[in-house]
Amino acid sequence: MKKTINKIVFGSLMSLAFVACVQDYDYTPAPQEDANKTYVKADDTAPRNLDIDGSDILVPFVRTKADGAMDITVALTDTSGLFTLKNTTVSFAAGETTATAAVSYSYDNLDPAASYSIVVEITSGDISEYTADAFPITCRKAWQNLGIAQWYDDWWIGGPFEKQLIKAPDGTETYRLINPWDQESVTAGGLDFVEEVPYLEFFINEDGSITWGQILNLGFTFSGMTCHMLDGAAVGDTETSAANMMVMPDVAQFAWYPILNFSGGSFSWWGSPSVAYISFPGGPDLAELLGL
Repeated sequence: MKKTINKIVFGSLMSLAFVACVQDYDYTPAPQEDANKTYVKADDTAPRNLDIDGSDILVPFVRTKADGAMDITVALTDTSGLFTLKNTTVSFAAGETTATAAVSYSYDNLDPAASYSIVVEITSGDISEYTADAFPITCRKAWQNLGIAQWYDDWWIGGPFEKQLIKAPDGTETYRLINPWDQESVTAGGLDFVEEVPYLEFFINEDGSITWGQILNLGFTFSGMTCHMLDGAAVGDTETSAANMMVMPDVAQFAWYPILNFSGGSFSWWGSPSVAYISFPGGPDLAELLGL
């Protein structure tokens, strides 16, 4: 009997405690905002950790309605002094709910080992109290986008083709031509595409000579045989190897041997070198220069 009484008392106390907690909880719903207003906010779906390549940073903002044109103003917070807001006014076009603020920066002065934090904040415009009015960004220096170069390969795929050229963030004369042998041009050349070569990397020395490596798998096959480019020095042809150089301002020349089925140092080849060219962004037109 004593145990039963204790259980009843304990249960009653728990019930009273629960009732007391419920009675003490006071919920006040958030006030509704004016449905007639157009609210703006930072786009919280956009990435905030960026690898920057010299192009402007476009900071996105959105609004709740697309009626009519609309301007807001924004401000930049940057402790490094390297970033600049290109325009303090962000303009939404009629019928559009998105707009961007452009931030430029001094790419050459960025430290490749550092991270930079900036904030772009709305300073005028109707802002909802339930959304963000500021867009914080963390930036790191990436390979610099130099723009569109021209690429010509006289043995395998011809050209010229337009390709992106980028430069190393450490300030050295190291470059990458992006996707030099793409699937479309490889297939059009009658070759069998296997995999993408992401880039051709090369280094320009002080004397204008070019170092690119000794052998490069091109990512396609010819009559079932793998295709490579081989530096002339690997077959004792130092003259061809020395022809890897800047032949004029903004034009890089590559001299190499096209070879097949490279394996363990053995391969098939034609015995004659091939050349390829890159005209840097803003450089001469390769079709005119080479008489193609």
